[in-house]
Amino acid sequence: MLDPVSALAFEMHASKGIFALLLGSGLSRAAKIPTGWEITLELVKRVAALNGADTSGDPAAWYKAETGEDPDYSKLLDSLATTPAQRQQVIKPFIEPSEAEIDRGEKRPTAAHRSIAQMMAKGYVRVVVTPNFDRLLEQALADIGVHATVLSSADHVAGAMPLTHSGPTVIKIHGDYLDTRIRNTFAELSGYAPELNVMLDRVFDEYGLVVCGWSADWDLALKAAIDRAPSRRFPLYWASRGAPSASAMSLIQRRAGKIIEIVAADDFFDQLEQKTRALESMSRPHPLSTEMAVALLKEYLPEPRHQIRLHDLLVGERNRTLDLLASQTFDTNNWDPAVFSEQAQRYEGALSTLLPLAYYAGIWSQGEQSRIWADTIVEFASRGRNVSGVTVLVDLIAYPASLILHAYLLGTVVGKRPEQFGSVATYRADFGNVGGFALGDRLNASTLVSDGGQGRFKSIPALAQRNFAASDQIANVLRPISLNELRSGSAFDDAFARVEVALSLGFAERLAADRKGDDFWSPVGRFCYQGEVRSRIFDEWQADYAKRGSASFPSVMAGLDDAPRFEDLKRLARRSGFYG
Repeated sequence: MLDPVSALAFEMHASKGIFALLLGSGLSRAAKIPTGWEITLELVKRVAALNGADTSGDPAAWYKAETGEDPDYSKLLDSLATTPAQRQQVIKPFIEPSEAEIDRGEKRPTAAHRSIAQMMAKGYVRVVVTPNFDRLLEQALADIGVHATVLSSADHVAGAMPLTHSGPTVIKIHGDYLDTRIRNTFAELSGYAPELNVMLDRVFDEYGLVVCGWSADWDLALKAAIDRAPSRRFPLYWASRGAPSASAMSLIQRRAGKIIEIVAADDFFDQLEQKTRALESMSRPHPLSTEMAVALLKEYLPEPRHQIRLHDLLVGERNRTLDLLASQTFDTNNWDPAVFSEQAQRYEGALSTLLPLAYYAGIWSQGEQSRIWADTIVEFASRGRNVSGVTVLVDLIAYPASLILHAYLLGTVVGKRPEQFGSVATYRADFGNVGGFALGDRLNASTLVSDGGQGRFKSIPALAQRNFAASDQIANVLRPISLNELRSGSAFDDAFARVEVALSLGFAERLAADRKGDDFWSPVGRFCYQGEVRSRIFDEWQADYAKRGSASFPSVMAGLDDAPRFEDLKRLARRSGFYG
C-alpha cells in the first residue's frame, strides 16, 4: 500500500482538477499573520485604550460588558476610522509586512503557499476555499504568472463565471482584509449568504476535498456546507497535525475521509507537489519517442560515420533520465515496505526510453561500443554514494543501474554477442571498496540490496510469495521490451536464465578465495525454479567447455584458469530452487 500522501498524489495526477483545497488559518498563522478574531480583539484593546479602560486580559468580555454585544470587526473598525482609506491604514499592518518582518521572512507566502500555487498553475487544483482573508496565495500565484479569480463576497459570487470556465479560483468565504465586511463573530460564522451557500454546495458536491489547517470548531456554516453535500463520488483527505478535533472527526467519518498525519503544512504540500511533479515527468511524452530513439540507435550503431550522433543520442537520454531522477524525492530515512515498492516502481518508470535503448544496443553493439554502456551503468550505480539512511533504501538507488545492466546483457544474449556481455559484466568500478567490483557482481539481482537481498523485493505485492523476487521483477520489467525478438514466454525465460547463469558463474570465478576452499556460493536467480531451462543451459555449456576448453568462455569469466564449477552451481541452484 502507498502512504497517504503518495496515494493522494496518484489520485490528483490520474484525475487532474477533481480536487479542491480547504485551507484554514493554520497556513496564515505559519506566516505570522493573525486570524480575524485575533485582529478583532486587538481592535477592542485600541478602543479600550482610547476610552482609558483596561480590558484585564479579556478584551471580548470587556467589550460585551460595555456594549452588550460580542465584538464585531466592522463596527470596531468604523469606530476607529471613518473613511475607507483610514480603515485600510488600520488593517494593513496586521497583514502586510514591515521592513523588519520582510527581513525575517514573515507575512510572506510560505513554502505551502508556493507549492499550492504550482499545483494550481499545472491544473491539479482548480479551486481553493479558505476562511483566510490575507492575499498570500494570490501573491504566490502572481509570482509565477498566474492570476486567479478571487471571490470574496456574495456579490462577487453572484456575478462569477461557472467554476469550470474560470480557471484557478480562490473563494474567500470570510472576505478580504481590505473589505470591512470580513466575517469573525460567532453569529457571522453561523450562516452564509444564499449565493455563497450555492457556490459551496457545488464545490463540495463536484470536487474531491483536501483539508489542511482548519479545525472545524468555529465555522459552523462551512462545516454545515461540507456536511450537506449529497455526493461521495470523490474522496476527502484531511491533513492534520496530531489528532483532528471532535468536530473534524465527525465530518471525516460521515464522508469516509482519510486522515493524513503531517508535521507541518509546508512539508505536506511540498511533498504533494513534488510527487505530482514526479508522476507528471514520468508520464510526459518524451520529445524523442522510444520507437524513434530505438530506430536511430539501429541506424547509428553499424555506421562508423554516425558514431558522434550515436554518442550524443545515448548521452542525451542518459542525462535526461539522470535529471529526471534528480528532480524527484526518494526517501532513504524511513523504512516501510510500501515506500520500497513505490520507489522501485518510480525508478522503473524513469527508464522507459533508456531500457529499450540498452536492450537493442546489446543486440547490435560491436567492439568499443559497449564502453558507453559500462560508463552509463557506473554513473547510475554511483548515485547512492555518500547518501545516508536506511541501508535497503540507499541500496535501492542503484536499482536503475541494475535494470540497465540486465537489459544490455539480455540484448547481448539475444544478439549472440558474448564479447559484449563480458566487457560490461566484468567491467570494474570503484564503489568505495578496495579494487572495485565487477558490474555483474555488484548489480546482480541477489547482491543489489545488501540488507535482505532478493527478499526485499517481496515488498512489491505481486511478488510477496516469490523467493527470487528481485529476479522476477527485473524479468517482468524487461519482458515487454524484448517481445519483438522473444515472442514466447519460453524464449524469454531461456534468454534471461542465460544472463543469470552467466553472472553466477562469473561471480564464482572472480571470488578467488571461495574457489580455493570447499565451500561454494554464488548469487543465483529465478532460473533455480526453472528446472528444464536450467538443465538445458548447464548441459549445453558443460559440453561446449569440454569440447573447446576455456576459450569458449572468454566473456563470462575473466581469466578462467580452471574448469568452471558447473556441478557446484547446479547443486546450489537445485538446493535454492527446492529441487532436492
